[in-house]
Amino acid sequence: MTLIAGVDVGNSTTEIVITRDGVPVAWDRRPTRGHKGSIASVQAAAALLRSIERTHALKVNRVVVAPWFPVTTRTATVHETPPDTGAIQLIANATHSVVGNAHAIGKPWNITVSAPAHDVIAVVPAHVDFETAATVINDAIASGTGIVGVAIANDEAVLISARVTADIPMVDRVDVEAALAATLLFIEVRPAGGAVTTATDVWALKSGLALSDAHDEALGLISRWVRDERAVVIGYFPDRTIHLQIPQPSIVELADHSSQDLFAYVHAMSNKPIGHITSLLVAGEQRAFVRDLWAVDISEQLNTRGLRLGSHSRSLALATLTNDQASTQANLVDVFGVPVTVGASEAHAAALGAHTTPGSSDTAVVLDIGGGTIDLIDSDELILSAAGAGDMLTAAVAHCLNVPRGAADWIKRGPAQRVESPSVVLTENGSKSFVDDGSIPSTLVGSLVAHGPSGFLPFGTHLAPAEWRIMRQALKTAVLGNNVSRLISSLDSTKSIDVIVVGGPAADDELLPVIAEQSGIGGLGRGNVAGTLGHRYAVAFGLTLMA
Repeated sequence: MTLIAGVDVGNSTTEIVITRDGVPVAWDRRPTRGHKGSIASVQAAAALLRSIERTHALKVNRVVVAPWFPVTTRTATVHETPPDTGAIQLIANATHSVVGNAHAIGKPWNITVSAPAHDVIAVVPAHVDFETAATVINDAIASGTGIVGVAIANDEAVLISARVTADIPMVDRVDVEAALAATLLFIEVRPAGGAVTTATDVWALKSGLALSDAHDEALGLISRWVRDERAVVIGYFPDRTIHLQIPQPSIVELADHSSQDLFAYVHAMSNKPIGHITSLLVAGEQRAFVRDLWAVDISEQLNTRGLRLGSHSRSLALATLTNDQASTQANLVDVFGVPVTVGASEAHAAALGAHTTPGSSDTAVVLDIGGGTIDLIDSDELILSAAGAGDMLTAAVAHCLNVPRGAADWIKRGPAQRVESPSVVLTENGSKSFVDDGSIPSTLVGSLVAHGPSGFLPFGTHLAPAEWRIMRQALKTAVLGNNVSRLISSLDSTKSIDVIVVGGPAADDELLPVIAEQSGIGGLGRGNVAGTLGHRYAVAFGLTLMA
């Protein structure tokens, strides 16, 4: 009897199903090695197939694969261009490792030259290390120089502050060339979780810098710009034009050949059709040509829920679906050792596999949610592939929690608990539960924990359980729910549609309610491929039906 193996090399998981006469007889999955469609990924798939064959004493006669279109998923930071405020310029605004709780005004002093006697703001160039800077500043203070603040080129405010005898505000990552060119500097720093106050008061700024009424408009622009910042450095340049180091914009090019600043355009993406973006240029990188791009403003998801302060930099989760089919540069017959057939597409295979779900409607739309893409296939075999799926959610969670992606892949899946003691945990609804003595190490007290592959995964010592619930569900809605919404809207259907959801992320119990909230959804449920395989293996099983 003929045994056929459907091999689905996904962006994050490789799944294989072996069938005899259209009936699954063996199946398994493993994480994809390397990039989808690479030699490493195909060789790993062949190794998995051989493992299944050995385990079940089988030998396949044919392998079926689909064309591979890799997706790149990552996070990036984009910046808004500051306003043009003439002689009054914002030199730095920051929420990072600044020090102090005060504001100060003084003339800039380059610490590599002799110190003046009057009040100054010390400016530390990049080539001066933190120990040398602290020594010079301490010596100047001891000799009577009135140092009221410090502006530092490198990320060393905390290191310098720990070695300086005076309690003065310090800001790092400052454009030193601009700071030294100023006639007068204003510096303000507030504690973590706070925001500047004097810098948002136009009259206080005007009085402190001894400015005329002609600067009122510029001061108003700056005060609105910095209202959510923890620290600022403002310079007064009355006699010269200063060219600040302005971050380069990130640009997307649209199908109509127009260009948009990604910082502003990210909010419009959810209302645009699949594939309307043709290329992406992230500042400092090479332009990437894409079939589809999906971007989510992580910062906004947290800002609107009170979990982070707003700023003029946006942390984005980005997923780009390549224009080009991956080429393994290897002979597939040699790799698998049997004849290999290339099917029409992964989406066609997913539709065939999903529609073997018992009880499903023949007219139901299939939604295949993978690691890299979400594919939608309707009853007329219209296929839409959107970049951005499970891997994008993982990247967003990893960024928010500052944890590795491997840990984020487990943490993102559902509720967490905070360890109050080795025997008591606080749940997301505020209730407390008791656990077996000794099951939770005492080192995890105060941390949130989620179940991982080998026990508890600690994270989020700064978060309450309810805050993590808000963050997690907000990211799932933004990354997956809104992406499904733009797929559904692309169908141009006036009726609600029934949906069969397949793919690894369908295991997430929080995902189906998120999808159900999207406009245009009627009946909704997980697939059960071939009545036995569950929500996974739709593509792999569908490929065997194509043979």
